[in-house]
Amino acid sequence: MNLIDLPDNPVPAGARTGYVETPDGVRLRYAHWPAAGGPRKGTVTLLQGRAEYIEKYFEVISDLRGRGFAVVTFDWRGQGGSQRLTRNVRRGHVSSFGKFRLDLRTILKEISLATYPGPHFALAHSTGALVVLSDTERLRTMLDRAVLTAPLLGLPSGVLPPNLGGVARSVLKIASLGRLGGSPSRAKVQKKPALSERIGFPLARLCSMIGLGRLFVPGGNGNILVPFETNRQTSDKTRFDRFNKVLEAAPELGIGAPTLGWLNAAAGAMRALRKRDAGPNMKLPCLVLAAGNDRIVSTPCTEDFVSRAKAAAYVEIPGARHELMMERDEFRDQFWAAFDAFIPGLEMEQELARNGG
Repeated sequence: MNLIDLPDNPVPAGARTGYVETPDGVRLRYAHWPAAGGPRKGTVTLLQGRAEYIEKYFEVISDLRGRGFAVVTFDWRGQGGSQRLTRNVRRGHVSSFGKFRLDLRTILKEISLATYPGPHFALAHSTGALVVLSDTERLRTMLDRAVLTAPLLGLPSGVLPPNLGGVARSVLKIASLGRLGGSPSRAKVQKKPALSERIGFPLARLCSMIGLGRLFVPGGNGNILVPFETNRQTSDKTRFDRFNKVLEAAPELGIGAPTLGWLNAAAGAMRALRKRDAGPNMKLPCLVLAAGNDRIVSTPCTEDFVSRAKAAAYVEIPGARHELMMERDEFRDQFWAAFDAFIPGLEMEQELARNGG
């Protein structure tokens, strides 16, 4: 499918689009752009979060191109314009995060590395950031650095999924004696897994084992639109409304709640990164940015991981919500300042200058 072009969200000029097939036969929609201005600084492969799509990142793509980067991006399998994996196309499903790692390796090998010169960087959000962190040993041979925003390394305390139905919400709140279902205004210190993990992860594993992994998480549904007043992604209404207009114009891009199989796959990837050697063994240099008012992923879990990772630096943006690249300008400016300080890096800049980049 072609990129969706709207007056409030125009396709950046120079786009080239297509489909690439993974080794296991899944068709991925991709798009890429050459750098638009300034000295060339390299290539950024932009990785989305869960339930996102290429069109949501047009503003970010333009920002990157204006900084001198070529940009490659794509839709993960099961979402956006890529091949869906369930009969109900609104189910956000994957059986293993190894499938997402295969998607990323395919795009890097067939599109990013084959089309544009280095140095090569990744800019990954949430689920995309978890995919990167789960595969740094392999990616170290393909990428020079990565910037990760609000990585999915844990669920926040006391927060239920945003599209959990009223009855299911009440049942879980009662069952947890009121500890599950709150809406904290700021991140809390988590010294042990959140109750949502202690209940949700075993449930997801059991259901996946008995063949129920393609079902929505309890109370989840196929709704792709939520009102701004109840969203947990961003405090910027203009940007939020812009993304909703894309889904209204092209609802086929959207997916609803994750499946139990997706949650089980994510849980496996998160748990692997909590092992004692996961951080120290990470070789890919990363800048990790967290949102101080994140209600979708656990900021304390992110900080804990980075404290164990010798190759990672950590920046928290106070007051920001989950989608740092889609937030109000006061938060986006802080994100870009951190990005510019880390990418391409002093050594890369000196090498590019010597080579006339």
